[in-house]
Amino acid sequence: MIGADSGVIRAARITDRQALNDLSRRVHVAPDGYRRSLGVPAPSASRPRFQLSTLVPSWLPLHPPSLHLVMEVDGQLVGSCRALEEPRRDDWVITELEAEDGPAAAEIRMALLRAVVEEGEQRGVARYHAACSDVRENLELFGQTSFMAYAQEEILYRPPQPLAGARSWVHRLLSRDGRAASQQPADQDGVELRAAGAPDAWHLFDLWTHSTPPAIARIEDYAAADWESVGHEGTVPRSSLNPLMHFSGVDAWLMPTDQRAGGFAQHGATKSGPHYLRVLVREGADGARFLRSVLELMGGDASAAGILSPVRTYESMAMRAVTAAGFEPVGRVTMLVREVRGTVRQPAMVPAVR
Repeated sequence: MIGADSGVIRAARITDRQALNDLSRRVHVAPDGYRRSLGVPAPSASRPRFQLSTLVPSWLPLHPPSLHLVMEVDGQLVGSCRALEEPRRDDWVITELEAEDGPAAAEIRMALLRAVVEEGEQRGVARYHAACSDVRENLELFGQTSFMAYAQEEILYRPPQPLAGARSWVHRLLSRDGRAASQQPADQDGVELRAAGAPDAWHLFDLWTHSTPPAIARIEDYAAADWESVGHEGTVPRSSLNPLMHFSGVDAWLMPTDQRAGGFAQHGATKSGPHYLRVLVREGADGARFLRSVLELMGGDASAAGILSPVRTYESMAMRAVTAAGFEPVGRVTMLVREVRGTVRQPAMVPAVR
């Protein structure tokens, strides 16, 4: 019988790749795979076998991880845990925690998670982040290693919707030049958007502060400068999906409203599988019209591939916008954090009026 006590935890090797792919495939196609993996997104009542791996064939990270540990028993890989270092922070995000089916699955995952945390502490990691399906096995596992749940995220999916006729080539033409497309509303029902970049960092930080409960804002600990890279890097704002998906390009747009940002959208393009869309909408803004214009700018490739959109459960304005645009919920996940030591950062610029 395979058990955690008889296993050896070691660093993953390049020669393990096929065995790791096979392990991951077995876990994610199993009916209870969300109990032996992070389960992002979690199965829903209408899609009990829906998993991220069915949408993103290359979901295993392609870039070097900060740390990747495996458990081996009698020459067989029975568990895997991977953590990635976040850019410009002393934080790690756990992107994989899997175990082979069997009575020892929970012990294998616990041993791997503890080993990753211990290794990170030796390297001066300030915080660990993770997202997992909202099931007892996952929450108990992370709770026993001092992780705290602080938010939930609904994963929504818009199935492929190919554009036909003359509009298709027009949209593709516009989407090739984000600068040209970003200055135009998509149609008479849309709104004017402009590309978001470093000069807009404070306005985007203001919008995020407006959209985020103070307790969660303190945990995620963004400053205005963190928003400077949102137009070419998909790490801010945090979601359960952006550490897992591999973007071939990132665009971002904002909707100006009364000299502030009334809406923000970040689009991550992928070479295979669905595209990614993260949306923030200010209270009182027309989120439905905003998102219609965003989808136009994303272009026909995104529509044809399908789009995944993570929305925090407290982001009611964004939730209304994405559901009105034909997105359907496919699972809910819990966001977790483990604080190791206090971090000292520059004072954040907090808007005086919310």
